[in-house]
Amino acid sequence: MSQPTTKARLGDRLLERGLITANQLGVALSEQKRAYRPLGQILVGLGFVRVEMIAELVAEDLGVPFLRASQVEPDPLVLASIDRDFVQSTGAFPIRLEGDQLLVAMLDPDSPERLSGVRSRFPYPLKLAITTEADLAALMRKHLPELEGQVAKVFDALEISAGALDDEFPVENVTLAMLIDGVHRGATDIHVEPEEKVTRVRYRIDGILQQGENLPRPVTDAIISRIKILASLDISERRRPQDGRLRVRVDERNVDMRVSIMPSADGENVVLRILDRGAVALRLAELGIAPRVLTLLRKVQERPHGLFLVTGPTGSGKTTTLYSMLAEMDAVHDNIATIEDPVEYRLPLVRQSQVDPSIGFGFQEGLRSLLRQDPDVILVGEIRDKETAEMAIKASMTGHLVFSTLHTNSAIGAIPRLIDLGVDPFLVEDSLIGVLAQRLVRTVCVGCAQAVLPTPEELIWLEGRAGNLRRGTGCSRCRGSGYSGRSALSELFLPDDGMAQLLRSGKDLIALREHALASGFVDLLEDGREKVRAGVTTVDEVERIHRSHRLSKEERAHV
Repeated sequence: MSQPTTKARLGDRLLERGLITANQLGVALSEQKRAYRPLGQILVGLGFVRVEMIAELVAEDLGVPFLRASQVEPDPLVLASIDRDFVQSTGAFPIRLEGDQLLVAMLDPDSPERLSGVRSRFPYPLKLAITTEADLAALMRKHLPELEGQVAKVFDALEISAGALDDEFPVENVTLAMLIDGVHRGATDIHVEPEEKVTRVRYRIDGILQQGENLPRPVTDAIISRIKILASLDISERRRPQDGRLRVRVDERNVDMRVSIMPSADGENVVLRILDRGAVALRLAELGIAPRVLTLLRKVQERPHGLFLVTGPTGSGKTTTLYSMLAEMDAVHDNIATIEDPVEYRLPLVRQSQVDPSIGFGFQEGLRSLLRQDPDVILVGEIRDKETAEMAIKASMTGHLVFSTLHTNSAIGAIPRLIDLGVDPFLVEDSLIGVLAQRLVRTVCVGCAQAVLPTPEELIWLEGRAGNLRRGTGCSRCRGSGYSGRSALSELFLPDDGMAQLLRSGKDLIALREHALASGFVDLLEDGREKVRAGVTTVDEVERIHRSHRLSKEERAHV
């Protein structure tokens, strides 16, 4: 987005509004002398401001509003008149008619060429607004899903030429199309699963695996070899697991993918984890966390030292929450460092290290070395053993603020888990700031959501308070599922003096939970009920992620 001449210098305006500090501006100006790039780009790259802040200032200069993807709901009639190619070529997303004017969110409303492209399709006076590249991409993902994927288009073209499968099968094109399909669908993982006669491709979208275009079995090895080449792996090795990383260009942005290859009975199974920062909200306020919990998390960030844990199963958003907390901290005045496995997203001004157990560089060794680097804030990717747990706790007791994750089913369950690892209860009591447990639930698709009345069973589950229940009927936007996007369910446990006394006396998990509930603790299930009452998600979805590993009495009775 081009930046017009401003009434005052960009840095001064940001400084006047308290969006950056004088020290941050000095660092950015020094970098500008070396890099010869626009100041706005440098400030965003250093993590001092978000691109939205720059866009808001540009919007003020042009006298137009600034719109986020989350703030708009396009008119279905307008959506029917546009496609992804139009949006990508013009950098514009028409929203709705307001009177006789068409509201259009644009990357660069000052561009005559792009305005001409919009006017050539819509014969209305335009009411312009500014948006960002990330928001434009989010609008396309949400409102303009591709009904036919890139792989299907390649296969449609192959039908024209007989014998293409045997002679000139476009391995590179199909491989790239498969990766692009995963990004366009908003998937977190792409699974390539060879079977005896066909190779299945599945995409994990909103936590659920969905079927993609199957690949012909005879060309599977060539496609997997192409993935290995992109990830700099050994194409001749097919007997051992391999791990790597690749980068693909999608919609004018780079998307990283983590590659895992595992030999199986019918060939090599491939899973690609999509690390698309543009599709991930690294802002606490956009994760769906309840406002009360959000306020307390911000207070946790202000602690000078201590240990804060995020718990939950794999894929529950633990890392995203911790990254979001780090992204809001002052990385200019605090030395923030991480030990991760692997480093999934890059954070400006944060020193990030990746463990490598094959050379004896694990969390324990990394944390020990990191403490010699004069850190203020430390993120340990995961606490897996007694040594790492003790070292993290000792670091928190020697003046460091330590964040980490732990695999437990509840927030309060983190305490007995640490004790089971061999940590002394008095150390847990002295160091633990709090524990956040979370899960991700699919949210009701806004494109097909309808108000519904609760069933008698649902009303009992909601404890007699139904609220505004909604359910998606299925549409092209959500591919018939009724769900689009995900939101976090969370419970925040903050030990108090009474809890410390229980820990010193060796009380069990039941006693700890009773004390926490008496002190106002709100658990995951109650947070889920509130989101169902608000129409954010459904009873079925909360039950799906909150179901115990044990069969309930009702389940055992109805056999």
